[in-house]
Amino acid sequence: MLNSFNMDFFSLKGKVAIVTGGNTGLGQAYVVALAKAGADLFVVTYDRAWDETRAMVACVETYGKIDILVNNAGTIRRAPLLEYKDEDWKAVMDINLNSVYFLSQTAAKVMVAQGSGKIINIASMLSFQGGKFVPPYTASKHGV
Repeated sequence: MLNSFNMDFFSLKGKVAIVTGGNTGLGQAYVVALAKAGADLFVVTYDRAWDETRAMVACVETYGKIDILVNNAGTIRRAPLLEYKDEDWKAVMDINLNSVYFLSQTAAKVMVAQGSGKIINIASMLSFQGGKFVPPYTASKHGV
């Protein structure tokens, strides 16, 4: 009786969702799914945590609230461990792990004040498998 199932149960009408890294891949799929469920969306595609935080503040100014934060943004840089550059480690950690912390903290302050909200963090199976060419990606996604 799937046809008679009430899909209103899954409605996000009136909810405001922020999705980081929402321009491609899984992030884009999250954006489409949330939009189909009726959510108002604020899609963040910057590659620096501070720009994402500024965008979140703009979301609150625009919509007046944050109901859902999807921390999806991520990057990967490949090199053998012994040749991995410090600046590449830092860049991956900033996007994949530090932005999750700063955005979650900022969103949580808004959500606590409004009395509700959901934060969804996207990790990776690679965090369990490791990878000799992606040390910061593995560490950062395991941290998530």
